[in-house]
Amino acid sequence: MQYFPNLFSPIQVGSMKVKNRVFMSAMATGLCDNENKVTDEVIAYYAARAKGGVGLITTEAVMPDEFCHYGIPNNMGLYSDEQISGMKKLADVIHQYGAKLVPQLLHAGTAATALFNNGRQCRSASAITLRALGEIPLPMPKEEIWEFTRRMAEAAGRAREAGCDGVEIHSCHRHGILGSFLSPLSNKRTDEYGGSIEGRMRFLLEVITAVRKETGRDFPIIVRLSMTEYEPGGQSLLDAIYIGKKLEAEGVDMLNLSDGTIETYWRTVTPNGTPRGVNTDLSQRMKAALNIPVGVNGRNCEPWSADLVISLNRVDVTYMARSLLCDPEFPNKAMAGRQDEIRPCIGCTDCITHRYGYRTYCSMNPYTGRETFELKPAPKGRKVLVAGGGPAGLQAATTAAERGFEVTLIEKNEQLGGQMYIAGFPLGKHDIVIGTKFLIENTKRAGVSIITGEQVTAGKIRELKPDIVIVATGGEPVVPKFLSGANQLVNAWDALTGKVYTGQNIVVIGGGAVGCETAEFLVHPQNDQHPKGKKVTIIEMLDNLMMDDPAYNRSLLIQRLHEKGVNIFVGAKVESVEGDKLVYTKDGQSHTLTGIDTAISAVGTRPINKLPDELEGSGIRVYSAGDSLRVGRLYDALKSGAEVAEAI
Repeated sequence: MQYFPNLFSPIQVGSMKVKNRVFMSAMATGLCDNENKVTDEVIAYYAARAKGGVGLITTEAVMPDEFCHYGIPNNMGLYSDEQISGMKKLADVIHQYGAKLVPQLLHAGTAATALFNNGRQCRSASAITLRALGEIPLPMPKEEIWEFTRRMAEAAGRAREAGCDGVEIHSCHRHGILGSFLSPLSNKRTDEYGGSIEGRMRFLLEVITAVRKETGRDFPIIVRLSMTEYEPGGQSLLDAIYIGKKLEAEGVDMLNLSDGTIETYWRTVTPNGTPRGVNTDLSQRMKAALNIPVGVNGRNCEPWSADLVISLNRVDVTYMARSLLCDPEFPNKAMAGRQDEIRPCIGCTDCITHRYGYRTYCSMNPYTGRETFELKPAPKGRKVLVAGGGPAGLQAATTAAERGFEVTLIEKNEQLGGQMYIAGFPLGKHDIVIGTKFLIENTKRAGVSIITGEQVTAGKIRELKPDIVIVATGGEPVVPKFLSGANQLVNAWDALTGKVYTGQNIVVIGGGAVGCETAEFLVHPQNDQHPKGKKVTIIEMLDNLMMDDPAYNRSLLIQRLHEKGVNIFVGAKVESVEGDKLVYTKDGQSHTLTGIDTAISAVGTRPINKLPDELEGSGIRVYSAGDSLRVGRLYDALKSGAEVAEAI
């Protein structure tokens, strides 16, 4: 049986034939060296995706100029002949697996901030600051435009010399230099490179002409292009169609379509809660107007949806980045009908925000960016007991079993998944449910013996006599004593999972991600004064909501809270709750809320980690992982679970 036949059919892109329609989008790795050269780690990273069955790999952003670092100090570069040999090694390895390699050439423009470019002022079409970046750019002088055009052509020539199969030219999202010239929001020039759409796309067309002259007609050029900018006065779909037709006339072989700008970042990198194939309605209209292939990104993260949008003639190929970051074997597993074994991207966007540094990583896969690492076999006959079935426990058990340990996992609740299971309840978080199910099933596939509904005690452990214990008992919600006088006091976890029924007038104490998601979960879906609708208030001590959460769904969540009529008080401290009255202070003034039915605590989590002390002197080696060791996010839990199991 052939699975997903549309996705795994070949396609012709100019002179290049690609074996299937799974195209990997550009995504920073942070694995190059400080001279912007390809390293062994880079090769291992991309080789894993090529071996995993990807048809075409677009590299991370490649610098055509030494002063256009994009968000990290060690981007990939092709601005020097000395960088060709590393790129050639990469191309040779990719070709061994039948995949194609296409470097993405990008001058980061406004995003080439002074921090990473020796203090050099960033460049743009005009001196318009982007909120996400916070620096005033220098309008690129004409002399630099001409110089940049030459450098792009030279970089493309180096790509060809290295054995790459084509190049992609980034020209979207307002932050890249070419994207800033295309955008009416960023380009206010009155010279030949501004004004009408003809002027705004002149720079891009000159670059295409120069690259084509340097590389020849048989070297494919792909252009990354925004369809709309999703802002008032921004590029429209009609603009994009016109630009696309001009690019086609100039000999561009394919368009890699995107949407939005760096100011509407949830459109460019779509977070959890975004529909599958979110951008394909727009791409279908682009495709209908063109004769060259088009691809598009945007939650093409499951084989069924990626295959379907091709069959519906919405796109010719599906671009994906995070799905392949998460599981390099995505294509091979899909092609073999093993889609349940694909490690799912949950759309958390932590990989994009560099929360954990510049090196690539994935919340769902502790081995992303560690492709050179190899698990060591376990000593024969050794038994491991994992206490706790949350994400850290599941990962620790899986890794230990994959090494060859005999592993038993015991979870006190009937439901596995811990806090990750709870995290799937808020609106727009169903991708986390899919992720939780995968971790559970993956642990079972690894051969772990799982016991649920049983509390792990020191006595039970002594009875089972394991050689090693991994404590992954997680955390528990913090409920401050000053809330204890409320008529109904509950924690956010119980409110989300239906363990309690909340009243009509609710106050959520804590405006972090958990508090905000709980508030939206409980408030009436529409702000229509429905008699059964719940009134919800958030009180947060800090000056803003979700201050520690850079995730791309933050803006969407806060917009929805306002739309649904949630009352929000920031810079406010709850002093006491008695019955249906809550007293808080703000700006030195005391305020009282009355008629409160339910107070919900969402002020944080603390570790549960009693077993190590209780097992002291038992002769059993004891390790801790996840929130039982240190409260963190999903990435922290899986990483610590894997690392503990690797070290035992």
